[in-house]
Amino acid sequence: MIDIDQLRKLSPQDGDVFIVPAGTDHQDARDLAEALHMAKPGVKCVVISGDLKRLSTADMNAAGWYRA
Repeated sequence: MIDIDQLRKLSPQDGDVFIVPAGTDHQDARDLAEALHMAKPGVKCVVISGDLKRLSTADMNAAGWYRA
């Protein structure tokens, strides 16, 4: 359920990353992504559920992810 008091206007731009709280229903996050893409067709943006952090190259290598 959406808390009306928490609504804010979004104007997505290419490369934007929208982070929704951890625990957000997967379908709700997907619906937000679809709405953002419909609001501005052709704009490339991402919706992430939970915390986002930058990993060092060493951390990525340790996890088995290698930068190309």
